[in-house]
Amino acid sequence: MALLYVYPKRGPGFSVELGLQAITLGRAADNAVPLSDPFCSGRHAVIRPTADGYLVEDAGSKNGTFLNGRKLGAPMLLRTGDEIRLGGARIVFDRPLSVAVEMTDESASITRVNTVVPVQDLLRRPIGSAGPGASGSESSLDDREIAAVLGEVSQELLLHRPLEEMLDHIMDLINVHVSMDRGVLMLFEGEPPRLQTKAVRVNSPTLQSEKIQVSRGIAAMAIEGKLGVMITDAAADPRFMARESIMAAGIRSALCVPLWNNKAVIGVLYADRLSLARAFTEKDLRLLTLLANLAAVKIENVVLAEDAAKKDRMERELALAAKIQKDLLPKEPPACAELDIAGRNVPCLEVGGDYYDFIPIDDCRMGIAVADVSGKGVSASLLMASLRAALHSEMRPDHDLAALAAKLSAFVLKSSPINNFITFFWGELDRKTGRLCYINAGHPAPVICGPGPGCPQRLLEGTGLALGMLPGAVYEIGEEILAVGETWILYTDGITESRRADGEEYGPERLAELACAGEGGAADAIDRVFAALESFSGTKAGADDRTLVVIKRIL
Repeated sequence: MALLYVYPKRGPGFSVELGLQAITLGRAADNAVPLSDPFCSGRHAVIRPTADGYLVEDAGSKNGTFLNGRKLGAPMLLRTGDEIRLGGARIVFDRPLSVAVEMTDESASITRVNTVVPVQDLLRRPIGSAGPGASGSESSLDDREIAAVLGEVSQELLLHRPLEEMLDHIMDLINVHVSMDRGVLMLFEGEPPRLQTKAVRVNSPTLQSEKIQVSRGIAAMAIEGKLGVMITDAAADPRFMARESIMAAGIRSALCVPLWNNKAVIGVLYADRLSLARAFTEKDLRLLTLLANLAAVKIENVVLAEDAAKKDRMERELALAAKIQKDLLPKEPPACAELDIAGRNVPCLEVGGDYYDFIPIDDCRMGIAVADVSGKGVSASLLMASLRAALHSEMRPDHDLAALAAKLSAFVLKSSPINNFITFFWGELDRKTGRLCYINAGHPAPVICGPGPGCPQRLLEGTGLALGMLPGAVYEIGEEILAVGETWILYTDGITESRRADGEEYGPERLAELACAGEGGAADAIDRVFAALESFSGTKAGADDRTLVVIKRIL
């Protein structure tokens, strides 16, 4: 069953178990949760069980019911950790109130004994060995108790849980076996790594509203020296006097131990006693240190398992994305008696931002697109897919080529970050006459060349800015004739900017010469180029996506 943790404005907090019946909250004494608060109505709020969980709703109160800081206008489903406010009362659903924890440099007066023990000494101490001030029989009894606790906790930690749930479970286990008023589990996170509070337990109702202040000096001592630290009289020990701070004033006794997984310190465990009459002992220090070591190893295993699962999930998602992207590219070149056509795309990552396409316009004209999205990976592939959809939606026999380019540029500008753009070439080829109308939006100039080496080459230079570069872009239309026997080569810069070990680029001249030379059709030309690129750069997939389209006019 779920619990409500109730923290009135005055008086100690308490918890209420929720069942299968609705419960009321308010100032009247006959409520299931009575609240002696002048700002609460007699019947202030109701919590009802449903098939999906528990709903909280306002019962027509004068001052309103607030859920996570927002006034309720309609019943809302409660989630673990949700905070309800009724007047001055705070009510947390199915989780104790999270107490604020801060690292502090404040000095303190703690007046008893200090113990600082290297963690490795505590971990290596043989069972039955006596600690300072302990007789052999006392040590043996302590060791049996500690061994029993460690065995129980080890069994409890065998079951895999998500990290956040595991951290809460670890704190629950420590809370059961180490008598304390308050405890905090902190892990290193971020760059640079900083201690972040991950789980808190407060056992004394009078301390629920008190902030927990943990000394940076003590935490640093535990972490840097891999030391288990017990404090009951800091002023008596010169090692603590050198520190800027110890603990917040008023703490009778405290423990701070590193979460050490036998390789690295990943955080700290802190516990203190303010209201308990008895100070911590070395047995408590040893037990907490051993529990911290168990916890650190388990936390590392959970993190590694979650990282592996995340990596596996990402790999599956990328494989699916790669398949989807491959399906967006032509599965085979269009059948055409007058033209021999081939195309190939090789992304440098699982997915890429290169695009090529063959789109029939009418009975005689065919559109050929080649594009390169700035950047690589998933974001580039998503923008490429958007461009493809926009291009296909605009394709009509009577479209205006310059207006089409302007519209696509405006679309890219609107639907992508300011630093993203697309180099784009679109050509419309009449298969009967070889007449080619095109726009080149900042793309590497395609090449038309003759059937043999040394034939003159014609470049289809830029006619406007890359798509999405600037608002209001205007494009001119270029024209050419692809004669019988000539080869048209379209590519992205991943081809020509492929480099070998000494930094030299492959270049458009090598590409045109190799693609136009030799026997065979368009597919053979592409095979020659990609084989040459692999030999030139020493890799099948380069540092950038590679796309190549070859069109030979044969009739």
